[in-house]
Amino acid sequence: IDFEATWCGPCHTMDQWIWTDSEVAAALTADFIGVKIDADLEKALIKRFAITGYPTMVILDATGKEVRRVAEYQGSLAMLAFLGG
Repeated sequence: IDFEATWCGPCHTMDQWIWTDSEVAAALTADFIGVKIDADLEKALIKRFAITGYPTMVILDATGKEVRRVAEYQGSLAMLAFLGG
């Protein structure tokens, strides 16, 4: 889950450069179902996942249990490491 906000500069940068990076996109689509959550529209989910900054990425297992979390801008290599666990 990519928790982002329309007013978040680093979120826009990740959309433009990181999520479109071919290696990151391949890793994401190979093993995950990616979901973007707009913090301004989904306040209940922001509260449920205790999101305190943007962007925040959360990986859940098949049961919905949180497995990993990272906050703030992540470059391509950092995102690949995060996705690879």
